[in-house]
Amino acid sequence: MLSVWSLIVAIVAVLSGCSESLFSPRTPTVLTMWHVYGGQTDSPMNRLVERFNQSVGQKEGILVNVTSVFTAPDIHFALVAAAKKHPGAADLPDIFTTYPKTPYAIDPELFMDWKEHLSEVELQEYVPSFVSEGEINGRLLLLPVAKSSNALFINATIFDQFSRETGVRYEDLATWEGMFQAAKRYYEWSGGKAFYKYDDWILYGMLNTVALGGEFFKDQKINLQDESFRNVWKQLASSAIDGEVCSLAGYATTAMMTGEVLCGISSTASILYFKDTVTFPDNTTIPLRLAVLPPPYFKDGRRLTLQRGVGLGMLKTSKEKERAAVIFARWLTDVDNNVPFVRETGYFPVKNSAYQHFQKNDFKYESENYQALHAAIQKIHATYEFYIPPFFENYGEVEKQFSAAHIELFKKYQRKRDSADKAVLIQEMLSKLESDMK
Repeated sequence: MLSVWSLIVAIVAVLSGCSESLFSPRTPTVLTMWHVYGGQTDSPMNRLVERFNQSVGQKEGILVNVTSVFTAPDIHFALVAAAKKHPGAADLPDIFTTYPKTPYAIDPELFMDWKEHLSEVELQEYVPSFVSEGEINGRLLLLPVAKSSNALFINATIFDQFSRETGVRYEDLATWEGMFQAAKRYYEWSGGKAFYKYDDWILYGMLNTVALGGEFFKDQKINLQDESFRNVWKQLASSAIDGEVCSLAGYATTAMMTGEVLCGISSTASILYFKDTVTFPDNTTIPLRLAVLPPPYFKDGRRLTLQRGVGLGMLKTSKEKERAAVIFARWLTDVDNNVPFVRETGYFPVKNSAYQHFQKNDFKYESENYQALHAAIQKIHATYEFYIPPFFENYGEVEKQFSAAHIELFKKYQRKRDSADKAVLIQEMLSKLESDMK
């Protein structure tokens, strides 16, 4: 017979073995995944997942299976439909990337808390604002994987010639005061072309209002009476009336690649959509070489830039799947894996130590454009504050309404610039905006 001590040792050994053998390479634990990085057939995240499956995943007995790739806006609605079991909705994946509004729409209490699996020491390795964006009521529901911000993309092919002939420098574009002056010079130099475009005009108002100490949102509406907002907005309106702002709808990347504008303020991730050439309306082309700078700021304001991007989430499930997800998440955000991924996609790495890796010269960038972008990313991380827009239910509607109103205002009042006093036109524009935003 076994002694009592031998029996205890045997039981402990069995229990210990059970706790460490949740996974088996022969019958791997499968995690289905939805994400937003790239397309279904050509995705940097898919390639990263494959690397995990062939290395740590194979060793640990974990298989991550990407079942769908969505656009950033669409994944929220797909996840909500799946969680609420809407007719025709797909099955909810085990892990997914999404925005903070998704847990609110589903139920935050149903989400796994990453803090229950990652130590405080581990979490301190992450950029603090990246972590806080995924927290709801003190629980970390969305773990940062990669974040984006805004950057100023410039067609260096044309700008260099413009600079030589006018004396306008890249350094002048660091501030909005410099941008407005450069826009005037470019309008004259180019024979009447717009200088710049913002992907989301609401961000121009929001970031600069807050940076100057104002209150952009009040009671879930845009505070059009705020003094700081009116100050920055009137300067934009003046530039628009003079024809210096692109009035086309759509993204700045498109306007730059058709020669409509010289520069644009877009998401850092928009680097993925730039082509190597500019094709003008008459089908002539020139090479597109990019210069990339941090977004402009007003001299009297803080250097504030948008923080955006999804996080990795999971609904509460079995211990086995939760532990598998944690192993995958640790690997995904490890500097050695995270830095190559963000370098390829135009995102910010999520750990503070990762920014030192950008300074290494042994990395071969896909192009000089990517190298210019990541030099800007380093500057943004080192010298700017990240700003997270407030969340409220109809934020998306307000954003669309504000941007659409500006496109119409720009188009309408550019045609009136010679018909009335500019101050009168600016006041008319402001009154029309107030009417449109009611």
